[in-house]
Amino acid sequence: MNVLRARFRTRLIIALLCLQANLSFAQSADSSLDVKELCKQVFCRTPSFTLQLNNKDVFEGAFETPLPVLINKKLISVFPGETVFIEASINNGAIRLEQAVSTNAHPERTLVFKFQQMDKKKDMLLEVENPFPEDIKFKMGYMQTNSSKIYATSSCPVSGKLKLFEHWPYPIYQLLITQAKVLSQSDKKVCN
Repeated sequence: MNVLRARFRTRLIIALLCLQANLSFAQSADSSLDVKELCKQVFCRTPSFTLQLNNKDVFEGAFETPLPVLINKKLISVFPGETVFIEASINNGAIRLEQAVSTNAHPERTLVFKFQQMDKKKDMLLEVENPFPEDIKFKMGYMQTNSSKIYATSSCPVSGKLKLFEHWPYPIYQLLITQAKVLSQSDKKVCN
């Protein structure tokens, strides 16, 4: 079995995340210090994971410093093996992502994103749980093990008070979820 290992540079990942969300991130001589300061204010984690690439190759990833789960209340980052909890609210037909939390203490207002690789396969599965009565939708992107590029991917609406499952037939080391939206009666409820 071949094991490919990657230590991800926090500076690169944060820059890509902010670029994807059209956000600014304070730059200094020591970007890891900026992230540590940010993580004093928001929930962060230090991801590490193992992905099956094919029948004989494995990809192991680890980060040098903690990364925020929710950036500027707009962009959600999820790595394989993670279950991410985002407390949110809906007012006047708009969803507001309030904060990432370590546990689901308020299930009535917590979006749940569970991302994993399927057993003994390279396929990836995302489970999204919507606690609200309204249908919601997100835009998503992903990063593969062989590139630092962010690829757009389709997203299906998550019906009110239900779960949704999204599937990809290849390994993904990070999902990026953004542009949370409450669907109105006139919105098409299609995957795109």
